Amino acid sequence: MKIRLLLITASALLISSCDAGKENTNAASTEAAASTTSAADEDAIRGQVARWLELIKSKDAAAISQMYTEDGAFMPSNAPIGKGRAAIQENWAAMMSTPGFDLTFAPEQIIVSSSGDMALDRGTYRLSVAPEGTEQIEIGKYVVVWRKVDGEWKAAADIINSDQPAGGS
Repeated sequence: MKIRLLLITASALLISSCDAGKENTNAASTEAAASTTSAADEDAIRGQVARWLELIKSKDAAAISQMYTEDGAFMPSNAPIGKGRAAIQENWAAMMSTPGFDLTFAPEQIIVSSSGDMALDRGTYRLSVAPEGTEQIEIGKYVVVWRKVDGEWKAAADIINSDQPAGGS
């Protein structure tokens, strides 16, 4: 009787350890797939950033506004918020019409949500303008919250702020 009880206990332990191994394998497979998807999404966002920079060089405010969700918001330094694509287009057009305008930015970190439909892009920028003929340079940081809309990454919220103290000193 004791041997039979021992065999039943040993069998139960063996079966449960096999199931645990399957769970670990499934968890590892799921994690690897999520990691691959996350990397692909990060690459897609980096592609959007590259496209955005091209549109800035060509000063195409209309195309830039289409990079945002319909209810997106652009929050530039020292300017009112632009809510919705029409206002975003106006903000970008006004900013890019400044003499000597040049803007570059680069992501330092992109984090894609585990659900794969939102992402955070944090980085730095360099803005150069010469409104009165003298170049002024602003260095700062930004955050873009990306949202996947119909399979494409769009900016839902875009905020920039300067590293310089108020007053531009």
